[in-house]
This record gives sequence, C-alpha cells and structure tokens, in this order.
Amino acid sequence: MRGTFVDHDIRRLIEDGHLSCDDPQTRVQPASLDLTLAEEAYSVPGSMLPLPGERVGDLVRRFARRRIDLGQPETLVRGQVYVARLREHVRLPTLVAAYCNNKSSTGRIDLQTRVLTDGNPRYDRLRRGYEGDLWLELIPKSFDIRLKAGDSLNQAIFYEERSFVTNEALRTLHARHPLLYDPDGTPLAAADPALTTAEDGVLLTLDLQQPIVGYVAKKSYRPIDLAHVFRHPPQQFFEPISAPEDGALYLSREAFYIFSTFEYVSVPPDCAVEMLPYDTSAGEFRAHYAGFFDPGFGHGERGQICGTPAVLEVRPYEDDLIVRHRQPVCKMAYEQLTGRPDALYGAGIRSHYARQRGPRLSKFFIPEP
Repeated sequence: MRGTFVDHDIRRLIEDGHLSCDDPQTRVQPASLDLTLAEEAYSVPGSMLPLPGERVGDLVRRFARRRIDLGQPETLVRGQVYVARLREHVRLPTLVAAYCNNKSSTGRIDLQTRVLTDGNPRYDRLRRGYEGDLWLELIPKSFDIRLKAGDSLNQAIFYEERSFVTNEALRTLHARHPLLYDPDGTPLAAADPALTTAEDGVLLTLDLQQPIVGYVAKKSYRPIDLAHVFRHPPQQFFEPISAPEDGALYLSREAFYIFSTFEYVSVPPDCAVEMLPYDTSAGEFRAHYAGFFDPGFGHGERGQICGTPAVLEVRPYEDDLIVRHRQPVCKMAYEQLTGRPDALYGAGIRSHYARQRGPRLSKFFIPEP
C-alpha cells in the first residue's frame, strides 16, 4: 500500500492481531496510534540504544538504578533519564514499518520521549515486520513530571511505502486548496518563499509581531501532573514574551521556548504532515518535538478553516541565538495517505489545539482568558 496508513488501516492491524491496543476507540487517531505507558519503568544513568541482537528489556535492567512501578503515580525528576515499557506489543506484517514522535501536549512541557525497539540502534523507528515490545525513553527537560501507567505521551505512524508530495504537486495542491495562509486568512501567493524555498515541502517562519509572541520556561519546584488537565497555573511554569520593539529576540542556550509560526497551516484530508528541521546551518536548535500533523489540521471537515498556526518548541543547544520576525525555523513535509480517514483532526476527532491562535501552552495549563 502506497502512503501512510489511516485510521481504518490501523484498526485492521489491531483486529488482525498485529497490534495490541486496549482501547482502539480512543487511541486510534486519523493517521496515527497513541501509545500508552505500562507499569514497568526504570531510572537509568543515561540514554542507551540496543545493538543488533540485544533486547531493550535486558539492556535496561542491566543498567537500571532502580525499578519504578507506574501502577501508582510517580514523579520523574527534571534532567534524569527513565525508560518505561509501553503497553502495546507489535507483530507487524512483513512489509509494514512505523515511526514515532511526541504528542503535542508532551512536547509543550519539554518532556522528551523516544521509542526503543529490540536490536535496533535507532530511536523512533520500527523496522518492517518487527515483532516485540516497545519501550520509551523519557527525559523531563524543564520540569518534574508526575505520570502513571496508561498515560499517552507519544504516537506511532504506520506505512508500507511513504509517499511525500513533491514541490510541483504541492503547488497544484495549494492552487486547489491553499496549504498556507497569512494571519489574516489570506492564502499565500504561489511565489511566496514559504512555498518555493524548501525542497519537497513548505517552509515555516517565526511570528514575532503578536502581542505575546511566546513563552519561556521558568524554574519551578512544582511538578506537572499529567492527570490534571487545564489545572496548572501557567505563571508558575512559564513567563510570557512580549513582541520585541526592534523585531529581534535573544534566546539563551539551553532555555526552552514556546513560539508559533507566521504561516497558518492547512492539512487536507488525504494528507498528513511531518515537521522536520529546516536546516542545521540556519541555527542549531531543535524546533518542535511533536513532528506529526494528522489530516484535517487547520482544514476542517469541508475546508472551512483558513489554516492554524503551528506551535514550536524551541531549544538552542550550542549557542545563544538572535531570531527575528519571519525567520525560517522548520520544514513541513506533506505525505500521501492510503485514503481518506473516517474521522478528521478537529472535526470527528476533537482536540485542544485544533483552533489554536498564537503560541498556545499545553492542555495541562489553565487556558488564557
């Protein structure tokens, strides 16, 4: 099958015994599957990857500092590394593979998660025909995080053959239904650099001309409890950033920021999007932990939504940075689906972020009035 699997393809994998999932009704998204924590977890001294022939469980137990039972809520300490088994067990068909990434709510609290599989020295990749357990490395970067078994922090996307939309096809698609809008709801011109600069994708830039352009994480002794949605006071964890008078912002190395894009993104029902780094030569920082956008994002059931800005989680690594309005930050690669999903993001599937405007914090915080 050419294209990324949609919801009914994923449900068929579950029904045929290729994926174990305790609640397909809530876990299957338009083109992805939410993965969930099991009870077994460990505190470990650092990140690790298995070598060919090694099982992740054996490796983790060998180096574990202590075992953690996530049957009860547990607090993960900022800066420490943990590995937890996921509830889902896979026995993929011979031709089927998958990749994984953070969910939006996870990335926006600066909780890094990466999937590990047996015998594979790569994160977030399930090789074709993989059979075995899934494990999740967790590193809280900015805050202590309180969680338990059953919580969903990341997602898996399945495919036989991925098919990315080329630049020429993107221009045709944009002419039929715009993929990018400006903040006023006007479709970007076909010659706009956002649509012509990136190879086989569109280019997104920072919006630094809003009243509040972003947020920066604060030091806090309070943990973020994932069981408490819309309950945490945002001012205890983040400081808002006002629009800079001269159009430039100074970003400190190793600080964590939330920003949003100038461009409003629309993902048609027959496509999904993976957000990728734009170009490491344009600045050594990671933009957006949650790199997957389900079909329907910023689109609506009938295309009535004129795009939705993407929210970026930005962390400079090597150096301090000066960023300015409309600075390129990431690339959006559109990929074909096997068909139209039964439900669309923000339509059949409701989401806290479907109609976000500007830099929106995670669903764990009390919404701004």
